[in-house]
Parts: sequence; C-alpha cells; structure tokens
Amino acid sequence: MEPAVYFPVTTTPLAMRAGLQPFGVDLGNGERDAHFFQRDEQRAEYQRQKRAVVDDRHVVVADTDAHRAVHGAALRFVRERLHAEHGTALTELADLADGHALAARWQSVADTVQEDMALLHRGDDDDGDTIMLNVCFPSGWRPERLRRASFTEIHAPVPDFVKDPRASRSMVRSMVERGPYVRFVWTISADDVLDHHPEHGRRRPFDDDVTDGFLRIERQVTVPFADVGGSLFLIRTFLRPFSSLDVDERATVREALAVMPDEIAAYKGLTAGRARMMALLDRV
Repeated sequence: MEPAVYFPVTTTPLAMRAGLQPFGVDLGNGERDAHFFQRDEQRAEYQRQKRAVVDDRHVVVADTDAHRAVHGAALRFVRERLHAEHGTALTELADLADGHALAARWQSVADTVQEDMALLHRGDDDDGDTIMLNVCFPSGWRPERLRRASFTEIHAPVPDFVKDPRASRSMVRSMVERGPYVRFVWTISADDVLDHHPEHGRRRPFDDDVTDGFLRIERQVTVPFADVGGSLFLIRTFLRPFSSLDVDERATVREALAVMPDEIAAYKGLTAGRARMMALLDRV
C-alpha cells in the first residue's frame, strides 16, 4: 500500500503554532487517517534506517510509580491498537514486571512501527516530564538531550511556539486530559534520508548539485492517558519529492518559502538554500 498523502502547506506566512485537530477525521486517506500507526510499502526502509540508529539516542525513565503507571497505560494502548489496526500481536508488552526491561519493550514497539514516539508524564506542576523518547528521525534536533525535559524546555528553541509558561501548562493538560489530536508540521530537505540528527544523521546541503528537493512532513498524534497523567506522542515522517507534487502544490510550496519569516527559515535550516529550493520548484 502506498503511503498516506498529506499537504499541510499554505501560502500564509508560517507561524509555529500548536494547530491541533481532532484525530480520526478523514483527510483524504480514508480509514488510514483513523489509524494511530500507519503501515505501508515503505515499512522495510523505515525499519532499516531505524536499525542504523544507536541505542544511546533512546531515553526511558521509570524512577517512580507514577512514571511506571504511564508506561504501563501507554504500552497497553500500543498493544491494543497494533492488534486492532494491523493484527500485530506484541505479547512481550503484556507484563511490565514492575518497570523492568521497559527499554526493551519500547524498542520492540519501535522496531514494529514506522512512527517515532515520545511519552510525557504531566508532573506536579503540569509542565510535563519526558519519560520516554524513541526518535530515530529527528529534523535537526537531539532527542537524547531531552531526558526528563519539560514541555517548555523541549519547545524553547522553536520561534513563537510557547513562551508563556501558563500556555505551556495548558497545552500539557490538553494532551493529557483531552484528545486524541493530530497536527502537521513541514520543512524542506535536499535528500530522502529520514535521520537528520545534527551529529549522527546525514543531511545534505541545498547546493547547486541538488536536482530535486523533498517536502518533509510530520504527522504528529497525541494520545491522552488522563487516569495516570500521561500522554503518548507519535511522529510519522513522510517525504514527498518536488517532482511528485502537482502544479498547484509546487506553487503553494514556493509561495510559502517566499513569505516564510526569516526567523523560522533560520530555525528550519532553510536560509542558505531557499533561493535554490524556489528555483527547483519553478523548474520541475
């Protein structure tokens, strides 16, 4: 089955906002838009690239009973959804054994799905506490540095995202108590490598030798576990070559790049190559 197709680009100046939508609404992909874990013909390549990521990049924290309760609720949800959506039986997730071998259990999930994952415990102050990260395909950030990071700390580098602590705590409460939600973010890359870790990944510069660019889209889903004060965050990365976009889509991406605020272009690493990207979009 071909991957689901999304196009979250608009011609209005890009602003880094939450943009949460109710999960499960048909966005043009039928029942797959109601799947938490999408599976398609690219699965083997995703698994291959995941296997190339060193274990040191992954984070699991289970210091307290509250942490272990969140892990347990999330793993049960994953097991149930994978069985319901794909008939996948992950029996090794059934027994938490007082928090032992949690890292191995989450790795079993990561090896099965195409999504990256993060797990949040709301904490005493509603600022969030990151207790699991299995992110193999970051877009230029370092997951291993976010062990026990708060929601505010995670998003501190993002221009205009959440600067008011009260707004940050409100978003954490929404992720834990309401939903599930889905949101989309996008950027541009010069290669089809999924892992853009700043040190261990590989990200090609947008130089004159690049003959086709890629629209890089993340489908991000939040899953609430209000009874234990946690939320699972799923990230599925899609790559759409410029050459696969239709005329209207290419024009929209070009205009979005033209009006993108300089601060956001710098954050996304698009400043140096922006003119080249726009020229390719004109030429394809």
